[in-house]
Amino acid sequence: MHRMKGLEFRCAVVAGVSDGAVPLPNAVRAADVDKQAHALDLLRERSLLFVACTRAREDLVVTWNGTPSAFLDATIRRE
Repeated sequence: MHRMKGLEFRCAVVAGVSDGAVPLPNAVRAADVDKQAHALDLLRERSLLFVACTRAREDLVVTWNGTPSAFLDATIRRE
């Protein structure tokens, strides 16, 4: 996802947006250690997903296995 900023495609697939995978567990510091760093890490990870999902001009497919990431909300239609 890091290398996608500024690029655009007719369609895009963002795969593996499952709970426990997005956000990456090792990319988010524990809230009980540093609440501010935890919040910033979550914001950064959410922003990366946003960038990945906004690369598609026409069609976007988001997949997950099991439970979807909490980062996916009502703005993503499930069809």
